[in-house]
Amino acid sequence: MHSEKENLDLEIISYHGWGFDSSFWKDWEAILPHNVLFKTADRGYFLDEKHPEFSGISKHKALFLHSYGLHWCPEEQIEQATCIVIFNGFRDFHPEHNPERKKSQKVLERMTAEFEKNPRKVLKSFWENAFHPDKRKHIPRGKLDGELLLADLKKLSTSSFDLIHFRRGKPIISLDGGSDKILTHNQGKKFTEITEGNAVYHFIKEAGHGLPVTHYKDCWSFINAMIPIFQHNGNYRRKRHQQSSP
Repeated sequence: MHSEKENLDLEIISYHGWGFDSSFWKDWEAILPHNVLFKTADRGYFLDEKHPEFSGISKHKALFLHSYGLHWCPEEQIEQATCIVIFNGFRDFHPEHNPERKKSQKVLERMTAEFEKNPRKVLKSFWENAFHPDKRKHIPRGKLDGELLLADLKKLSTSSFDLIHFRRGKPIISLDGGSDKILTHNQGKKFTEITEGNAVYHFIKEAGHGLPVTHYKDCWSFINAMIPIFQHNGNYRRKRHQQSSP
């Protein structure tokens, strides 16, 4: 186990997308090396809000950002990170051009209206689509914060990520799933086209919106091969506790 006094090779903070909680990343526990401190943020959709920070003792700092997680991750952490990995990311939720844009807007409007009536029914349908085509599901349990879920669902129509944050030359990896049933189009390549640093885009055809859950081993294998700070001599055994706050 790591303590805050130890020197760390790598520290990762992960941010889940809309409709999930920090358990979204639980399978990563088994594959990340022992000299990595892995922290999971939680938006609080299921009443377990967590906002971890970088400790300041790690050699490298990375962010794992899934979908809407890119939008609620604090800007200061994006600036602090030495590497950013984006899963199923989007600058704007809706497609840029019509008629795809209008279609996407109507779908989200219907989803929002239905959520106001029956939030758990909408979440169940969302989870099924998110993890398509995989049958396994990581579904949060317990009570939910319906107001926060609804507020963020509405923000999807207006939230736009400022790409200026990625013009700093830091390494970026962007991964998309080819069978995404949540996003009507893949946007991940945009994040690697504007950076001056080492950037790479990877497309997993058979994966869906829950890419970091259904294909976490494939994701880690690709990430580990692309950026040197993730290479740890093939040691994939996990010997530390999950830390959610500094």
